Amino acid sequence: MIFEQTQRTPYVELTARSCAIRGECYPENIAEWSGPVLEALEESMSLGSDPFKVTIELYYFNSSSAKFLFDFFEYLEETAEAGREIIIQWCYRTEDDTMLEAGEDFQEDLESCSYELVAIDVEQTA
Repeated sequence: MIFEQTQRTPYVELTARSCAIRGECYPENIAEWSGPVLEALEESMSLGSDPFKVTIELYYFNSSSAKFLFDFFEYLEETAEAGREIIIQWCYRTEDDTMLEAGEDFQEDLESCSYELVAIDVEQTA
């Protein structure tokens, strides 16, 4: 399932084995946007038992979106505790200390998921 990127919401792609979130996240109504995304995540993950890889590359998110991310990671952590391998890559631009720190903060709450902070050099990817 794909949720297309808008000016205020990130691109989200979900399959039975992966999830990719990329862009900025500050929707006007976080519940209206995040509810369907979390439902689709649960549905996608119910389709398999293979390792599930999550790649997150956010450039900005607001405090309401932080709550969504907390719920998102909490669901992944519970799934990992139940036995499914979850691999999370938090990607951040090398010059973006705010996103690095956010990734580190989320990492602190995850014990059962494999979690990696990945620095992206924007000049090399452009």
